[in-house]
Amino acid sequence: MAQDQVDVNRYLYEQIYSELKGEILSGKYRKGDWFPPERVLKDRFGTTHLTVRNALAKLVLEGYIERYSGKGTLVIYSRERTAPSRRTLRFPYAHLIFARLDEANAQILERLEEELRKVPLPVRFSCHRGDVLIEQSIYREAEAAGALTIIEPAGSQDSLAHAGAPLRNTIVIRSADPYVKCPQVVVDDTEGARKAVRYLLDLGHGRIALLAPAFSSASTGMRQGFEEELASRGMPPGTGSFESCAPGIDGGAIAIRRIRERDAKCRAFLCASDETAAGAARGLRESGLLPGADCAVIGCGNTRLALGMAITSIDPCYDRLAERVMTTTLEAMSRGAFDDDVFLITPELCIRESCARMKPSP
Repeated sequence: MAQDQVDVNRYLYEQIYSELKGEILSGKYRKGDWFPPERVLKDRFGTTHLTVRNALAKLVLEGYIERYSGKGTLVIYSRERTAPSRRTLRFPYAHLIFARLDEANAQILERLEEELRKVPLPVRFSCHRGDVLIEQSIYREAEAAGALTIIEPAGSQDSLAHAGAPLRNTIVIRSADPYVKCPQVVVDDTEGARKAVRYLLDLGHGRIALLAPAFSSASTGMRQGFEEELASRGMPPGTGSFESCAPGIDGGAIAIRRIRERDAKCRAFLCASDETAAGAARGLRESGLLPGADCAVIGCGNTRLALGMAITSIDPCYDRLAERVMTTTLEAMSRGAFDDDVFLITPELCIRESCARMKPSP
């Protein structure tokens, strides 16, 4: 599998698929043989379980193998059969329906397009900006066309995710919704916040503020992780405070001014987005504090903004989210239906210059 590094990174699952398919066609594996377990294939190709699973899902889709839970992977292709075909669920295109188009969603869109074109599926995109009537209209059109629909929930009680009825040929992404009846591929915001709080506590900060919009599902998960991690470390009351703020840079700057008026000794700030973190950094500089020297600021999204401003950020790992969406799609196409599973993507913390160790009091 000698390929240049870029090709290996982008299309490794396709290379694994092609190599395994060639082994089946050559007769190395015959009808009725069991494939090696995922862990063996993972070690053989030097990759992850998810990448191997993507390759196997494509072989299932084309009728070469069958997967049995708890038993393994069985070869079902016979060399006497010249045209294997086992596509029991088809989509004319994939329709991505987002509530907003911020920098984080732009990253998700880019990665989903890359993955879905490998299926291959044409991709359409719509942004309803939180208008549930527009959301429902777009969804009905996609459903009538038999499209694969990928939805970022609007967060409203009237949104599709709260409808209670099963959503046909639909995957909900980014934020979990307890009311939804379809597969969900979501970022574990709770665990992301826990990692960030652990890092700030290890830097010696005794007061930490969370800056986030009050009613978004992502903020709810971050607040839960924020409070749980403080409690698990036995931190005293007053260690953490929550500051509701408007999204964006201006919202972050205004929130910092309110926090500073209330608690001038707070030196650590966890923000629900990189934009809010950028605003927090601006507000801190205006008050005479330099992030990375006098205080610590952490954002969320690991966007180009965070990279450009050297802001420590929670990386939601949208590449993993996109891969999981593709795997879920391929598995549903081979089975003929979607399962109501929830897949959690665990974020990582990207450390940059915006976090300073707490200085001892004089």
